[in-house]
Amino acid sequence: MALRITGGKFKGTKIKTLKVRPFRYTSSKVRESIFNVLKDISGKKILELFAGSGIFSFEAISRGASSATLVEKDERMINLIKENSENLSVKGFLTLLKMDVYKAIPFLYKRGAKYDIIFLDPPYEMGYVNGTLMRLEANPLYEDDSIIIIEHSKREIPSLGAQKSVVVKRYGDTLLTLIFGRGAHFNGG
Repeated sequence: MALRITGGKFKGTKIKTLKVRPFRYTSSKVRESIFNVLKDISGKKILELFAGSGIFSFEAISRGASSATLVEKDERMINLIKENSENLSVKGFLTLLKMDVYKAIPFLYKRGAKYDIIFLDPPYEMGYVNGTLMRLEANPLYEDDSIIIIEHSKREIPSLGAQKSVVVKRYGDTLLTLIFGRGAHFNGG
């Protein structure tokens, strides 16, 4: 199985995947929708949590993001990300952390890391959506104009509290919840 990058300088390029449970890959339709909302991401810093194959980051780099930090704890996926990054010659744009997301968030925060776009696609219906949002609230890796994108099951409801501007899009059983910081702007899409 392979995924194709949907836009940018690597448009149409295949990214290798593994048929390994419980991994579920972000579909091209969902990725295209995200990037239609984000519009121009040139120079943006990306954080991909629960990275899996890293397809979101590869797509972002293809579309002009300046860097991507990918957090994944599964050794098989780490090796897959490394292989794909070498095939695309984008290794210099990526930072790969082999660690649990819940540990990675405070780890990155203590190092002063900040990101323009934070994408999380955790395993569905296991409590990771709200667990991750709580950790991001306690260890903000974002600025006022950052955007947090959550891919999740329609049966999960992110606890957003008094969040800023939120847009929700549905694709079958998958929902995309986009949280825009005070300085970020929704571009439609």
